[in-house]
Amino acid sequence: MRLRRGPRRAWCIAAAALLWCVASGSLGAQAPGGVAPPPQSTPSAADGLEILLVTFGQGEEVFERFGHNAIWVHDPASGADVTYDWGNFSFRQPHFLRRFLTGDTRYWMEAKDANAMVDFYRRLGRTITIQRLNLTADQKASLREDLRRNALEENRYYRYDYFVDNCSTRLRDALDRTIGGALRAATDTSRTQLSYRNESVRLTDGDRPIQTGIDIALGRPADVPLTAWESFFIPMRLRDAVRKLTVPNGAAGARVPLVASESTIEPYPGTPRVVELATAPRLVWRLLIVGLVLAALVAGIRVMAVSRRGAVWGLAVVTAAWSLLCGLIGVLLLLAWTATQHVFWAWNENLFLASPLSLLLVVLLPATLLRGRAARATRGVAAAVVALSLIGLVLAMIPGGQQNGAIVALFLPVHLAIAWSVFRPALAAPRTARALVDSRAA
Repeated sequence: MRLRRGPRRAWCIAAAALLWCVASGSLGAQAPGGVAPPPQSTPSAADGLEILLVTFGQGEEVFERFGHNAIWVHDPASGADVTYDWGNFSFRQPHFLRRFLTGDTRYWMEAKDANAMVDFYRRLGRTITIQRLNLTADQKASLREDLRRNALEENRYYRYDYFVDNCSTRLRDALDRTIGGALRAATDTSRTQLSYRNESVRLTDGDRPIQTGIDIALGRPADVPLTAWESFFIPMRLRDAVRKLTVPNGAAGARVPLVASESTIEPYPGTPRVVELATAPRLVWRLLIVGLVLAALVAGIRVMAVSRRGAVWGLAVVTAAWSLLCGLIGVLLLLAWTATQHVFWAWNENLFLASPLSLLLVVLLPATLLRGRAARATRGVAAAVVALSLIGLVLAMIPGGQQNGAIVALFLPVHLAIAWSVFRPALAAPRTARALVDSRAA
């Protein structure tokens, strides 16, 4: 998945606002420009064509973590080398941020100079796999014309979806049409242990804020086990699957491997590389440690607040800041579910952990801790936040539900620590109040 150009932190700002963790990213380098499509071919002229599936491995940026792919058409007769890919977008599109936030993203397909594209990705530190496909002359001609039609101005744009309609699924569909549905027939009924969530967590490992944000943002629909066909939204999954696929070839209908040969192009020396994990890491223990550390911080400040007025202020600031963060996340999750086209953010049980109800505590906690006011309301809301979190815990323990145990482990300990803090009596009084008490005692 690749962008054209844009400011280095624009993706990070937009994704953070969305919580895909709130998800984020940065700038990619300038991409090679498009080229004019080759002239129309006929089956006889396509005999010498070579069709190659090109897969670009992971990069450092969030939008590079999911890989990318393209179809390379090599025409020895004309000397043309053209790649076609569906992963193009620009931060400079009108209303880009609004489209991104609401899920009305506009991507396009484009033809490019193949050698320039390979060089571009080598400079980014991306490992490149090239698979020469075993297609008949008719299939090569058909695929080439299909790609040319897609690259026309009236056909090139589409509404991008990270999981079900992206650069890799578009390429998958074009290839499947060419081989008469053989790819889908071989993979559409094969249920895997994968899900959109664990694939996303796997590929973003090493960037903890983004990884956590994705886990928070994805709802229950992201946990349905995928078929092998659906898993091809990841270019590397498609690359691995076509290695094993056989297709009819020739008049006799004999089956041959779809991949005739394969080669790898390594990045240029000295470029940074990302190693793809084979399986998704378990985030529960990682985030439980973070949650316990934050809870211990709240509890420690609360103990000091018995005798130190500065600790009372610190407790008010820390707990109000946490409540503000939780409340804003909850609002964004609710809006993502109800007001956008992001299907996989719907039915999100993380709303029990990050509830808009926490926004009330942004006002109530300082009022109670610093001025002794609205204590009953503060305790009631804090107890409600804990109760919702416990519901989230129970739901996370039910088999077949949303896989959000790691998010429960992060949020629940802090909510418990805040509730414990407001239910405990005795806080250090302000200096003026202490002076008044001392004078009366004298």
